[in-house]
Amino acid sequence: MELSENTPLSLPLFLLNDQLEQRDMARPDLIMEVVLDETLLANLCQNPKAEENISINLEGYQLHAQQVEFESILTGEHQAQLLLNHGPVLSAVLSLDNDQVFISPPMEMMPTFDLGEEEDS
Repeated sequence: MELSENTPLSLPLFLLNDQLEQRDMARPDLIMEVVLDETLLANLCQNPKAEENISINLEGYQLHAQQVEFESILTGEHQAQLLLNHGPVLSAVLSLDNDQVFISPPMEMMPTFDLGEEEDS
């Protein structure tokens, strides 16, 4: 996964329940989209130790319902976090006021850096 400043990061979210393991990962319940600003990108460029993780609370994000039964969530109260584990591995968690939780599958990422070096053609 390549991360760049001022670009959207879209993560699929699935309701955390007993059927999660049998779910089709190509059919998420929600899509969470967050624009990677300078601060968020700096937080995502860390690689926690094996026994640690970093939790990043999100202030600005958008949700898009992929299943009709979850459209009411878009207007309700919720909180979102990005979790960064050793690897680095990124996942998202969305918590609702009614105690429902949606999670994204963990995604391995390797932050890339532009060193300003360009090849001459």
